Amino acid sequence: MAAFFLILFTCTACTQAPVKKQTPAPAEQQAPAQPAPAPSAATNPEVDEVVRYAKSFSGKTGLYGKNLKTGQLIRYNADEVFATASTHKLVVALAVYKYMYPEVPVDKKHEYDQLIKKMMVISDNPAFYELLTEIEQRKPTALTQVLQDLGLTKTRIHSDAAFEQYGYHSVTTPYEMAVIMETIYKEQYLGKEMSAILKEELAKTIYKEEIPRHMQDNKVMHKVGQLPDGVLNDVGIVDDGKDQILISAFSKTEQSPDYASDFLAKLAAKTYDALRVK
Repeated sequence: MAAFFLILFTCTACTQAPVKKQTPAPAEQQAPAQPAPAPSAATNPEVDEVVRYAKSFSGKTGLYGKNLKTGQLIRYNADEVFATASTHKLVVALAVYKYMYPEVPVDKKHEYDQLIKKMMVISDNPAFYELLTEIEQRKPTALTQVLQDLGLTKTRIHSDAAFEQYGYHSVTTPYEMAVIMETIYKEQYLGKEMSAILKEELAKTIYKEEIPRHMQDNKVMHKVGQLPDGVLNDVGIVDDGKDQILISAFSKTEQSPDYASDFLAKLAAKTYDALRVK
């Protein structure tokens, strides 16, 4: 709250003539109160350093970080649209488990389980397209319904309209993909059983180069995505036993894939360090 200075009032002394009463001289005009400058908001130097580092990327990058226990956030271009790359496999997994799995026989459930496992652990593209075909044949509105359920307004999966606007069939934002990962982690949308399956598979992915690289002592569940035109993304949760730090980092660059990978790995480490409780 801004502090205000007290204004001191002074009065001119009133005098009396010997015979005639004089009108008192008017009081000095009161000056308007001036608020003191508002104090600057407290900042976290580690958070500021994360944002500075994100800005140094050669290309376009976006970040959404969140401590799931304290709620503290870091945002940088978090609402900018990026290509999903393989992170869109998370949406397909949600659609299958939420809207198709309950309606199919046991053998088909087993088939879906195996295809989803391939998508999560090795990011298998044939498995993705097989499930996409299943969705189009059995429940063509399932992907759109998941996006509506989660309130995601910028994410599009396998969309011709997205391709016309952005040049990619599947797009999202760092924030919206973070919502998807947090939804899986909290287990409410799919229920405990299906959520636990996804979380375990995401913790066993064969890809360890981005978010997990500097997190050897912590459990990491994540989904990476990469395209040959310089797109590299990773979304995941780092669990150190005390804090759970959600990190959604997206990028596109003309530099080498190694440059982007090294950058995202370091960005994830800085985000974790800034958000965890010391």
